[in-house]
Amino acid sequence: MPSSFKGSRKIKASPEKMLDLINNFQAYREFLPGCLESSRLPDTDKGLICGKLVFSILNKTYSFESENETIGHEVQIKQLEGPFLDFYALWSLEPIDENVTLVKFKANFKLPLFLRIFGQQNLVDRIGGKFIEAFEQQLQK
Repeated sequence: MPSSFKGSRKIKASPEKMLDLINNFQAYREFLPGCLESSRLPDTDKGLICGKLVFSILNKTYSFESENETIGHEVQIKQLEGPFLDFYALWSLEPIDENVTLVKFKANFKLPLFLRIFGQQNLVDRIGGKFIEAFEQQLQK
């Protein structure tokens, strides 16, 4: 059964600063909840940015490898390897003024049977909100 998340928030940062953070996989372990490891993988032949994240959920670790395609103020994320049967996400950044950006994040994914407990909408919304908040807090440092 597919799950989805949509969230948005006004963040005090330029779209360029937010884009830099989104594509800085190495920094994720410093601020993203549950992220144990984060690293940048070699870019694709098409110049897409690739990264690997390792998360801990209920004392079990899950690895997630993705490729990010940045087009203007949008970043499309596709899972290359990981726990999802299917995963696609989109960051969309709309400048409000030079130091404020409306940040929108949406994700569509399908979980395998053993992870479907995490697909309950209220839990998905809570985790998604915490992720956006973590990016905002990192930008304020």
